[in-house]
Amino acid sequence: MSTHPSPILDELRAMAVFATVVRSGSFSAGARALGLTRAVVSHHVASLEAKLGVPLAQRSTRSFSLTPAGEAFRVHCERMLDEAQDGIRGMELLRAEPRGEVRITCSHHFGQRRILPALLAFRRRYPSIRLHVAMNDSNVDLVQAGIELAVRAGPLADSDLVARRLVLEPTMLCASPAYLRRHGTPATVAALSQQRWVVYPPSQRTLSARHDGKTIEIPVEGDIVTDSAASRLAFVLAGEGIARLPAYDAAALLASGELVRVLPEVETASLEIFLVHSKRIGPSARLLRDFLVADAPEGEG
Repeated sequence: MSTHPSPILDELRAMAVFATVVRSGSFSAGARALGLTRAVVSHHVASLEAKLGVPLAQRSTRSFSLTPAGEAFRVHCERMLDEAQDGIRGMELLRAEPRGEVRITCSHHFGQRRILPALLAFRRRYPSIRLHVAMNDSNVDLVQAGIELAVRAGPLADSDLVARRLVLEPTMLCASPAYLRRHGTPATVAALSQQRWVVYPPSQRTLSARHDGKTIEIPVEGDIVTDSAASRLAFVLAGEGIARLPAYDAAALLASGELVRVLPEVETASLEIFLVHSKRIGPSARLLRDFLVADAPEGEG
């Protein structure tokens, strides 16, 4: 077995040195930050340049600037250094009882169903971390509201946020027996356009689905329009209309007979729920993020 260090270890070390030099603003300042001589720092950067085949920096005794290749490469080096430092801080948290606070937001309905039980479990494990939980059905601006984590339905459009999927939940068309007695059970896909719907969210005008291997668009109209998933379920149970419901709402009610699945052969899209956050979050928020992702039911995250 060879006793020589792996080339990748040399390259990772050189990348860390390069990132430190860039952040320090000069080779001399980078050397002081690392506790190395300027010659050693220059050697690490020169070895990277030799490996990559391009110059990364223009340097002299008085000036230091990055080349276009250096500007592009520093992003990867700084990201690697940040991840390593985050990992070390995370391990430090495990050595002592973690303290701090986390602000998280989620919808009322999904929050009650899935997030609140997980937060209670998190508190049992980390009792010294304070939680600020905002339950509302609007997508708040995380930075403006000072919130580190948000649970949102996808897909996510904001590229400035990091998204990790928590749930991929089947959905289905459901109605109450009372509604079907009054209005009749639709026997065909075409009949769905004649039904009364509980409209959620308020902007919904059509519902995409699959039938016989084809994508179809079902017109959605009704006297009940709501921005609340909990209200949607209550109105469907009260016989006010048909709606697309996630399995976590429908399964037990279908089994008890309180709801009936309408046209099971029509496939509606699964509901995707994501945990989103800024690219940089604090150690307590990272602990909660990792806890929620790990706690997601198998096959859903």
